[in-house]
Formats: sequence, C-alpha cells, structure tokens
Amino acid sequence: MNIRAKVMLVFAALAGLLLPGRLAAQAPDLILHNGKVLTVDSNFSIAQAVAITGNKISAVGTDQEVLATAGPDTEKIDLKGRTVTPGLVDTHRHMYSYSEGAYGGNFTPEELRRFPVDWRAVRTKDDVLNQVRGVMERYKFQPGEWIYLVNAVSFMSNDASPLALATILYDELNQWELDKVTPDNPVLMSLGIPDFNGFLLNKKAMDWVMANHGDFVLKNGRFWVDAAGRPDGHLEPPASRIVLPYTYDRKPEILGQIYQKDMAEASTMGLTSVSSRMPKDALAAYRMLESQGKLTYRIGYGVIEAFGNVDLSKSNLKSIASQVGQGTEKIWMTGTGPTAIDGASSRQCTDQKRSGTYTPIDGWFPSGQCHTDIEYRGAVRRAAPIQANYFADWIMASGRDGVRFANTHTAGDRANANMITFMEKLQAQYGKDSTKNWALDHCGMVNPKDFPRMAKVGVTVSCYVQLSVNGAANMARAYGEEVANTFPSPLGSMLKAGVKVVLESDSNSFLWEDIEKAVTRKDASGRVWGPQEKVDRPTALRMITRWAGDYFLKGDQIGSVEKGKFADLVVLDKDYMTVPEEDIGSIRPQLTIFDGKAVFVHPSFSAEYDLKPAGALITTYEDLVKTRKPRSGATTGG
Repeated sequence: MNIRAKVMLVFAALAGLLLPGRLAAQAPDLILHNGKVLTVDSNFSIAQAVAITGNKISAVGTDQEVLATAGPDTEKIDLKGRTVTPGLVDTHRHMYSYSEGAYGGNFTPEELRRFPVDWRAVRTKDDVLNQVRGVMERYKFQPGEWIYLVNAVSFMSNDASPLALATILYDELNQWELDKVTPDNPVLMSLGIPDFNGFLLNKKAMDWVMANHGDFVLKNGRFWVDAAGRPDGHLEPPASRIVLPYTYDRKPEILGQIYQKDMAEASTMGLTSVSSRMPKDALAAYRMLESQGKLTYRIGYGVIEAFGNVDLSKSNLKSIASQVGQGTEKIWMTGTGPTAIDGASSRQCTDQKRSGTYTPIDGWFPSGQCHTDIEYRGAVRRAAPIQANYFADWIMASGRDGVRFANTHTAGDRANANMITFMEKLQAQYGKDSTKNWALDHCGMVNPKDFPRMAKVGVTVSCYVQLSVNGAANMARAYGEEVANTFPSPLGSMLKAGVKVVLESDSNSFLWEDIEKAVTRKDASGRVWGPQEKVDRPTALRMITRWAGDYFLKGDQIGSVEKGKFADLVVLDKDYMTVPEEDIGSIRPQLTIFDGKAVFVHPSFSAEYDLKPAGALITTYEDLVKTRKPRSGATTGG
C-alpha cells in the first residue's frame, strides 16, 4: 500500500470517529416521564420513564436517568403519574373475520364474494331454497363460477327455533336439493359453524370434489351420508379444506379497507400484536397495508393451506417448517393453524357425561366432534366410515418434520388430552424439540388430571377466559357444578402445575374486560366461577404481554418495556395495579404507541397535551363501535 492510500485510510477512520453518532448515542425521539411504567420484565419492575428512539425502546428507568438522554429535539410528555404498560398481545383473535363481520356491510356481496342467506324468516326447506334462487337470479353468475353462500343463523340461542333450523340445514338440505336452484354453478353453503369447519355442497361442487379428490375423501373423510349411504354434500375437515380456496379469493384493496377499521378499534384498547390463523387473501391484504405504512399491530399468523390440501403420502411439511418464525418485523409466520381439533359448546370433544342441556342442538353432537379419534363422534347418525385419520397423521407428520402447531381451536378436555398424547408420542420418537413451542388454544374444558402431562411436554395453553367465565352457567347445567368450576380456563391451577398459560380473546372483545375476568372470575351476574383459578394482576398482565410474546416466537422483541425491544406501549387512564378489580374492564387507554409512533390518542388526552400526532387516530372505542355496519351472514370463530 502506498503512502497516499495509507493517509486516505487514516482520514476515513478519523471521519468515522467524528460522526455525531459516534460521539454520543442518538437522542430519543420521545420520552414519557413522571409515570408508573409497568415494564413486565422478568422482575415486574416499575419505572418512572421510558425513551423511544426510532421504533425501539432506548431507555427505561428513573426520570433523572431517562431525561438525561434527551436531545434538543426530543419530545417530552409528563404523564402526571399515569400508568404505562406494554402493548397488549392477543394470542388468538380472528381479526380478519370479525372485521368483515362488523364492517363488511359497507361493501356489496359481489365485492366480498360472500352471498348471504338469512335464516331469520326460515320455517321450511323451501324458504331456504327460495332465498338461494333469489341470489342466483340477482347476481347473474357466469356458468361454472364458484359461489359461496353464508348463513345468517345462530344455532346457539332459542330465538329462532334453532333445532328446527338445524333439522333443515343438516337433514333436509343436501347436494341434490341445493342443486335444484343452482344447476349451473358449483356452490358451497356454510353450515352455521365456523367457516373452516363445514360446508354443504351442491351436486356440481360435490361431483368436482369426488372426480378430482375422491380417493382422498373416501380414505380420510369427513363427509356425511344419506340413508342409502351416498355422500349427501355435507363436508367437514379435511374434505372441506379441498374447496376452501374457492372461498378466499377476495381483492386486498377491498379487505384492506375493512381491516383498517378493526385495527382502529384495536388501537383504542392498546392491542399491538395479534395472532391468528390466516387465509391467503387476508394475509395479502395485511401485507398490502404494511407496504403502505398503515398496519397498526403486529401479526403472527398460522398458515392454513398446509392442512387438507396436502397429501401426506406424497409430500412432507418441511418446506412449511423452514418458514416458521420468518417474515418482517410486523408480519411473520408463527406455525400452522390447520383447523379446529373439535367443535365448540355442545360440539366440544369431551369425556364428560352431559346430564343437562348445553345448547339447543345438543342432540346433533351428543359426544362432541372428536376429529382426532378415528371413531368420529360428531354427527354419529350421518358420518361416513373412513379408512384413515388425516388429523392424527397430519399432527404426527408436523412433529416429524419440525412444524410448529399453534393458532388452532382445541376446546374440549378429550381434544386436549388427545393432543398431549400425540406430543408424548412425538417426543418419544423424535425428541423433545419435535413439539417445541407447540400451543393449544382456548382451554374451554381442561381436565385437571392432565395438568402434569401438559407441564411435562412443555405445551403452551392459550385461554379465552372471558368466554369461559361467561359460559360457565351453561356448562353447569350441562355437566354439573364441579366441572363448571374446575374445567373452563383453569388458569391458576395450570400455572401451579407448571403449565405455560397465556390469554386470548377468540373474539373482538375489549381486552381489558378479558383481563378483568382472569382476575375476578365473575360472570355478568356477579357470580364467581372457579375462585381457585383467579390470578393476580401482575400474572394476568404477563399472560397478555410478556408470556404472550413467547407464544408469538418473539419474546425477545415484544411483550415488555425493556431497552432494545419494539416500542409498543400503552398509557392508561387508571392505575391497573390499584383500580378496583371489578373496574379493570373499564380501563381506557389514553395513548397507544406502535412501532415507535402514536397510532391512537384519546380525545381528552389530546386536548390536555394539545397532542395531535400525524396519522394518529383521535376518537374513542365507544364511538368507533357505533360506526360498525355488519355484513349479513357473518360467521366467525374457531
């Protein structure tokens, strides 16, 4: 190297040393101080101030320590003693389907590719067929075009003779009846249960399924048969997954507008990370919003297309395994969300004997849906015999190939027990890491005898405690007081047994109400169910922040207020640690910061601080709810 080159290298090195960033750390963009910062770190430390630089937390500590890092352009907000928490992390929330249900009324059935059948006035089979005929005449479909009919019907209340409606949908309607009014198009009709879990097909659609996938369906099911033993058009997973792609082909530009409205509601409650299984069209819409800078929560998604549409005898799941944990800072794959392992309410897969009425359609699913049992217990009068259990084969293949199992409805005690048995088999055959980070969602019914097994295999359990507590009275009528006080979302007992537990909503609920239920276990009437299952406030907050971050596979980046983590924070109007426990659900965030930027400011907080950040929403949760315009025929859940 000549002298000139050496001199140039010296000058380059000196220039690097003299850059402002080398002389001092970059000054924060924002400092929140004079607050009560519940960091939810490993010690549940309480700080006074937090600094944000870019999209990361750059300092946490006392006012003196954090304010000392400020620069001339650092914005400072005196919280006047207000409480700060990490952004909430919901481990199971069907945000795409709930937003379509709540706001889809702003768009036409053609735009949403959802054509509703309203069962509120239905009294006979012909009432349904006349509505379907009207849909076909109104929308002028092209011959051969796939059509998805969604049912506006609830079988879970007594408002509209649900047993009579179930008789029409499950018994009287079949592929041949539906074909009478839809002869030129393959048609799917939802079964009034979550979209992923069942369809009624007309003859044209059923003929296509059997012509292209008949061997798979006859081997793996699940389908219902008529008195003559013929497939009658009612499909459940994995067979129903074959036609699923024809229901999720909407435009991201349409879906994105709907999803933004749900994200606005999420921001008003301090929700900054959401986990859900995700169909391709919904994922495309969220990725579009991310590219436009409009995404206001992080998404951990479970891919659904790997179940039912994959012939395990011809391929493996290793390509899916390689994608787990991969993505961007705002959207990444958390695993697979295949389908519901069982049903809900009277469709839960349970070993408990039902002695009373749970739902008006108990008779249709006397023992629940046990998809992981080859002797399928759901719809026992109508289920076709099958040669193999795709559910069991798929679960074992997932562990073998290193695919993470999560984002999946597993509600009943037998469903949970069966999954633990699969995990035990996989760990014995392939090692403990074969089921690393596996999770079971909902814990609607968990048998206490299974707690030690759950702890031993290391499974994480995600619990919809609000739904469990509010539904405990129904469970008591069906299964007795002992079951109702010990099986639904048994948070405290599972934690004592060493089980990893997190909180979920499985709804579009206001999340502080879910947290309240975890602490109080009180239903709407004020009755406490399972008092031994209460958790204290720090634990409840950990379950929906720090521990939930681990469910997302991003515990090192989200879920607590610590230096280096993403700046996802919430400023509250009440002190979470001291507000009366029955008022936790009334907490209202005043400021939500996502990825370092304010995405929501409560009007009163905005007025007090004259704070109107660019792009931030200034409204209230209550005002947003008033703007909902539901889509007719919305179905959600699972």
